[in-house]
Amino acid sequence: MSSKHRELRVLVGATKRPFGAGPLIESLQAAGVPTEVAIRVVRDVERELRQRSLWIVRIEDLVERLARLVALRVGEEAADALRSQTPPYTPLEIEHDGATWPFERATVVDRLEKIGLPFKEANLMAEHLEQGLRGDGLRRVEERELARRLAMLLEARYGRDLRLRFEATVSQLAEPTVVDEGGSRRGLPFSRGILTQSLMAVGLGPERSHNFAKRIEDVLWRRGEMRVPREVVRREVRRLLMEEAGEEYARRYEIMRRVRSSERPIVIVIGGTAGVGKSVLAAELAYRLGIARVVSTDSVRQALRSLISAELSPVLHASSYAAWRAELLPSEVASVKPKRKRVLRGFQTQVMQLATAVDAIIDRHVTEATSLVIEGIHLVPGLSPRKLAVQDAVVVQLIMSVADADDHRENFGRREQSTLMRRPSARYLEHFAEIRMLQGFLIQQAAREGVSVIDTTATDRAADRTVEAVLDTVKADLEEPSVVMPQRA
Repeated sequence: MSSKHRELRVLVGATKRPFGAGPLIESLQAAGVPTEVAIRVVRDVERELRQRSLWIVRIEDLVERLARLVALRVGEEAADALRSQTPPYTPLEIEHDGATWPFERATVVDRLEKIGLPFKEANLMAEHLEQGLRGDGLRRVEERELARRLAMLLEARYGRDLRLRFEATVSQLAEPTVVDEGGSRRGLPFSRGILTQSLMAVGLGPERSHNFAKRIEDVLWRRGEMRVPREVVRREVRRLLMEEAGEEYARRYEIMRRVRSSERPIVIVIGGTAGVGKSVLAAELAYRLGIARVVSTDSVRQALRSLISAELSPVLHASSYAAWRAELLPSEVASVKPKRKRVLRGFQTQVMQLATAVDAIIDRHVTEATSLVIEGIHLVPGLSPRKLAVQDAVVVQLIMSVADADDHRENFGRREQSTLMRRPSARYLEHFAEIRMLQGFLIQQAAREGVSVIDTTATDRAADRTVEAVLDTVKADLEEPSVVMPQRA
């Protein structure tokens, strides 16, 4: 038999297995080697073995030959990743209740086909699953861990619905249950979504928060416990934050945990003139902090308009930037120009007409111990709300602005498109001078009252800065010696 057609064999322990390029290429891919490079590396190693008449090669020697070529053509990092894997041809085992059986892709494919996945896609998922196991250096995996890994792959590629459909076929959910101290309560399944939201609340970006939450889930599963104490979850989150984000983020996480476990609500007051993105930031802030109630002073004004006629209060029925016109005589409307003092006087009159209602809304939420985000142009530092020092709540006041006038103008055009013309930009741009006057006044009042002003030109950064400002206020409130934060068990 010629050497060209003689069969190569790989010695795995005491078992000889036929040499095949497929498992080797998959191992190289899992180590980060591009597919084309992986194919060439495997061919070159096979050629070398045949030229040297090495018809039987130990798996360890084969991997080392591959690793040396990978180091030269890709880099040492990929070579080290290859060496750390469970070697190709080495069988994987599944374990449950002391029993073990071989891992077989066909079994995984069959299970995925039963939940409606086409054969080609099911086979691809089974391949990714095995690559992940080998990439982590695993030779034996517990059945629950295997189900969890497969569920996460399905969610990453196809979404949450297919993951839930798969989990419904598994005897045990692929999520640990988080229980309170003592484990006496029923507990709730661990939720990456809820943890992601909590991490966003301390200032981490959405993508980073999601990645952190996935890693915490991995840590909990590696404990091998289906019921995990809540304090263990918190400890792991603090540890990861300390190691990879820094002490400040770990401290913020602890602050938010204490606030959420407290009966003292947070009231966040967001002011700013038209077109600065108050409502968008209010919704984002409420989402990140887990606050269910968001109120706009525009809705408050609309409610008052239904009770008070325009004849009785013409200022209330005008737009904030045009309230000054309500005080003019009919003969003056066409000729009188918007002077700063006149514009501000009309605006402040409108603010004070809404102030009592704004105070009542805040009082109601504080009495019910319900956190609140309230936003609107009528929330002016020093004028409204009139009671910021509330003993039974943490109150945070902020002003949003857009420093550049051109950016501010463009915001109205974007808002017109996003609201499908329900808020046409022409009306606002016609009164742009008055809108900028009101912004200057709000910033001036904020400086006078020591209220933070946040530029919203970059929306993502503005959301992060808003969260930071809230947490700084909460932190200062917690450190105040006269304030006692009641804790739930």
